[in-house]
Amino acid sequence: MQTIAQLKLRPAWVGYNTQKVPLDPHTGRAAATNNPDTWGTAAQAWAAKKRHRWAGIGYVFTIGAGVVGVDLDDCFTDDGHLNDTARQIVQMLNSYTERSPSGNGLHILACGAIPHSVKPPGGGFEMYNELRYFTVTGRQFGAAAVEQGFVSGDIEDRNDELNALFVVFGGDTEPTAPQPRPAIERGNLTTSEAEVARALAVIPPNGDYNTDWLPILMAVHDAFPDERGISLIESWSPGYTGEVARKWRSFETTERAGRITIASLFHRAKQYGYEPIRRIATSSARRGSDITDALAQRRRVNEHGL
Repeated sequence: MQTIAQLKLRPAWVGYNTQKVPLDPHTGRAAATNNPDTWGTAAQAWAAKKRHRWAGIGYVFTIGAGVVGVDLDDCFTDDGHLNDTARQIVQMLNSYTERSPSGNGLHILACGAIPHSVKPPGGGFEMYNELRYFTVTGRQFGAAAVEQGFVSGDIEDRNDELNALFVVFGGDTEPTAPQPRPAIERGNLTTSEAEVARALAVIPPNGDYNTDWLPILMAVHDAFPDERGISLIESWSPGYTGEVARKWRSFETTERAGRITIASLFHRAKQYGYEPIRRIATSSARRGSDITDALAQRRRVNEHGL
């Protein structure tokens, strides 16, 4: 769990103009969601907003922070109440929720890890874990309920709930929860070394260290936390032999909030032409009930291993 005050201290904030272009608090020029040098703290972003008369400030999602954003558009009925789907999502996540700049949507922040961001066709729902920013208004939704203790005003741990939403709203692979770790230890590994090698083969090995190379190491380590994983990475990205082994050891000794799973590797590879093994498709007409069903199933798996 994190508080909004803690989130504001992270150097992951930008300003934005009326076109929603992210802006660097330090220089006033365009910021990039894959370049931390163009971000600042919330205080720095707010000071720059006032100085340059920007439209507002926003938070940039990074996998390392372990915070996921859910964006709900046009979620209010004519009489000002939440529509059924939005209400169910808000109640399920029960985490920090605020109105979007338009006032017609909601932004929800929750702690957890999903394989990749989700933006299904048709709009209305988006979910991000990296390389995007959320406008942050501070106009908390349901403030009275928060004061009475019925709705959380903090950024709560909601990994199961986020992954249930991931499945229902268009995730193209089944998410893996941080616990238990990992399939290889249970003698039930379904991801082969050959399949991982095939996915790695289509990904350029010379990307940015923090946003490209390191997340891929974490993803492979999720499925192969032994010498096989090191060998796969060294074959894919020669020249980092000692660095790979050091990172492997650090993954074992450091507890990461919101682990990156092997699914994120396959998602990234798909962007370079890799064909995923399986897909999960959900009819939009069934999404309301499927949200509850998916969450119930994940809880049964976590509690009973069923």
